[in-house]
Amino acid sequence: MQGFRPSLRAVVLIIALLWVVVVTLYGLLKPISNGCVMTYMYPTYIPISTAEAVLSAKYGLYLYHEGWRNIDFKEHLKNLKGVPVLFIPGNGGSYKQVRSLAAESERAYQGGALEHTFYREAYLTSEEGGNADVNDFQLPNQYANRLDWFSVDLEGEHSAMDGRILEEHTEYVVYAIHRILDQYKESHDAREREGAAITGSLPKSVILIGHSMGGFVARAATVHPHLRKSTVETILTLSSPHQSPPVALQPSLGHYYESINQEWRQGYDVQTTQTGEYVSSPKLSHVVIVSISGGYNDYQVFFEIWCGMVWIRLFASIKCN
Repeated sequence: MQGFRPSLRAVVLIIALLWVVVVTLYGLLKPISNGCVMTYMYPTYIPISTAEAVLSAKYGLYLYHEGWRNIDFKEHLKNLKGVPVLFIPGNGGSYKQVRSLAAESERAYQGGALEHTFYREAYLTSEEGGNADVNDFQLPNQYANRLDWFSVDLEGEHSAMDGRILEEHTEYVVYAIHRILDQYKESHDAREREGAAITGSLPKSVILIGHSMGGFVARAATVHPHLRKSTVETILTLSSPHQSPPVALQPSLGHYYESINQEWRQGYDVQTTQTGEYVSSPKLSHVVIVSISGGYNDYQVFFEIWCGMVWIRLFASIKCN
């Protein structure tokens, strides 16, 4: 009986540890109630021609069009005159993920501004420290400019697992930014040759929206040495890991993260002479970046991705052996 008691204690300890593991995994993997409202969309993806000299010619660039009617792609491109937005998918993502944002954006443009109740809910009350009176807002019946949504096709590659792939995605996004702005110039010149009325000015920058790893790619493209000056002034990232890669399986991934974050840190330094005299503002002072995170829920997604990649690698190694 004396030898039985330590064994009983060990069993109880193991059961307790297993219970903690099960509770933790359930907290990470339990289903989350969806509070979203189902939407509908009629997507058309218009391919934008890519120069043959581009290093990453395997990737693609598309313009999104919302509507169920068939359209002439060339005529549609000639009428580009909105605000360009580029969507960058994340790890294993698809360029078609832009459809939800683009469709809702088009409906907002057609339907006008949101109701006052939305803005009232978004702002803090005076008791909460807010000082805005929502009733004073003058909301337009319709927005002045529509958003032209572009999206890059990155072949669904796993950018979260390989630094080399992440660099290739960054280089192509830089090319896509330039190609989008050039397309507006081509569209403007085509309308001018046809004698059409020309209104407004050509866009000089592209808004970047990156999901997951696409958000980091957006930041990497902004400090890329080949990017034209001031062609990116607004970045929105959705559930993007900025400080470090979610799963650093390769040293190249960590090195690339460190180099990009170092560029951003230096980009906020005020330029001065050796004597401390002011020369110019920080290089990134013109860039506005907004990062939206799902908080605790993001860890669940990254954990599932990590488990999936581990199983894929194990299966591949077993198959090869």
